[in-house]
Amino acid sequence: MQKKIISIVITSIVINLIFIFVVIGQKIDVKNKNDEIRTLTSKSENLNKKVKEYDTNSNTQALLTDEKVKNNIGNFIDAQFNYTNKNYKNRFENIKKYVTTDVYNALKGAGNIEAPTTSIQSKVENLNIYLTTNNNQAITALVNITTTYSVQGVEGKPINQIYELESKEQEKDKWMITKCTLMGNFQPYSTNK
Repeated sequence: MQKKIISIVITSIVINLIFIFVVIGQKIDVKNKNDEIRTLTSKSENLNKKVKEYDTNSNTQALLTDEKVKNNIGNFIDAQFNYTNKNYKNRFENIKKYVTTDVYNALKGAGNIEAPTTSIQSKVENLNIYLTTNNNQAITALVNITTTYSVQGVEGKPINQIYELESKEQEKDKWMITKCTLMGNFQPYSTNK
């Protein structure tokens, strides 16, 4: 009988020890699984951030190479700076489709527009447009324009101007110039002889 009791006690102890090891093993396994979940969650968040960065960079690159944006700026420059007496007055109507009302009113000025009575001509000789964006909501263009201006057929020296233009999407795929700032006039200086 004592052997049976000792046998039952030993069996009970062994079963309890096995049960304790199983429970401890499960706790360790659960802790490891929780650590693994935290690690995977962190990796997932990092990957999501990278995907957003790639998307932003992709959107930025797409905006900066979008022909509609470039054409809008180029067409505006052409309409605004290529003119003679014949189209001097109409050029203001032509730029309406490229600029917002505020920009149009600022460029047009107050009062009626009348063509000069003296023979004039303005011609864009060179145009460089540099685009950038910080937020994919607006595109900033640094525009370097070289123009020549003629009065009564006498052509003046080329004039270089730098403008800062800001374009924003007004409707789907319709970009308008929302800001036009003359940064300055300059004459190129070259050390090449």
